Amino acid sequence: MRRQLFGDASIDRLDAADDFHEPLENYVTSAVFGETWTREGLTVRERSLITMAIAAALGRNLPLSRLVKCAVQNGATKEEIREVLLHTTMYIGVAGGVESWGVAAEALKEIDAY
Repeated sequence: MRRQLFGDASIDRLDAADDFHEPLENYVTSAVFGETWTREGLTVRERSLITMAIAAALGRNLPLSRLVKCAVQNGATKEEIREVLLHTTMYIGVAGGVESWGVAAEALKEIDAY
């Protein structure tokens, strides 16, 4: 699932983990990609949009950029991403929302989905 969502680079990071980071990488891979993203009840597309909103709410711009691209890869449209960010903006505040929209726009441009 990790490779499906974020590509080979995310797997390369696992291979490069040193003895200090290896337990964290293994735990994240197991809990996030082995347990959470593969559960029944929501599609991978829906999970992508939800996780994107959470990253925006927390001001996590690097993950947000990756998650916007992931959402598109999983079938989300530019319009759906826009609506999720608009909805999220109402709960995180205008400053956080404006920043999130900027990150999302750049991510969409990088993958020619803008």
